[in-house]
Amino acid sequence: MSKRHQYVDLLASLPALPATPFEREPLPISAIRLAHRLEILSDAHRDSLQALEILLDWRHLGMDVSTEVHVRRYRLTAPQLVEHGVGDLVETLLERHTLMTALRRRRLGHPAPLPGEAWGFGPRLAHIGTHWQASLFGVGPVFPWLAEAREHLEHDRPRELERQLFEESWRWLGRAQRHDRFDFREVVIYWLRWRLVAAWQRYNAEAAERRLRADIERGLGNDGIPFSGDGS
Repeated sequence: MSKRHQYVDLLASLPALPATPFEREPLPISAIRLAHRLEILSDAHRDSLQALEILLDWRHLGMDVSTEVHVRRYRLTAPQLVEHGVGDLVETLLERHTLMTALRRRRLGHPAPLPGEAWGFGPRLAHIGTHWQASLFGVGPVFPWLAEAREHLEHDRPRELERQLFEESWRWLGRAQRHDRFDFREVVIYWLRWRLVAAWQRYNAEAAERRLRADIERGLGNDGIPFSGDGS
């Protein structure tokens, strides 16, 4: 079978994802079942998917893993990701993360990164550093979503910011799809969109838990916890 149609059966077995990542319905496929389906991938593609997962899981970046180590990981795996047709996907996602990092650093009053400093990803690092004081780092026309993201960040609207970034990623991945192909790239796009749906549901659950804890701390006690009893 040609590489173009290498994973026809796999993609056909995956349930359709919702129209947006913000639906309230349960995930159409669990993490365990999705991982089981992806076992059909070749060894090389499984390695690439694992590398992608490590690169995109930046929750602990700066704590467990330094930015320098993360950049080094990317440089080591980038040739393999490009060979498997997904290099542009990870580069775009990491560059988006870099732009948000730049906005947050500047808002905290940090100076522009030093030339050669390993602080982010993408081909525009030097340009961003040179235009550090420009409202959109001189890349606003390239990234139309950046102006709205800056407004949400500067006005302390974290939920609106998260929703915007999720929606932008969702739309971009939709545009990246090639519906006449059934290759590893299409599998990765499905996996990335599934991650967005799962992450938004997790984000909502964590936000609800934070609100609940705040209610308890304000003295609501068990009255703020629906169905908290054992039914007796």
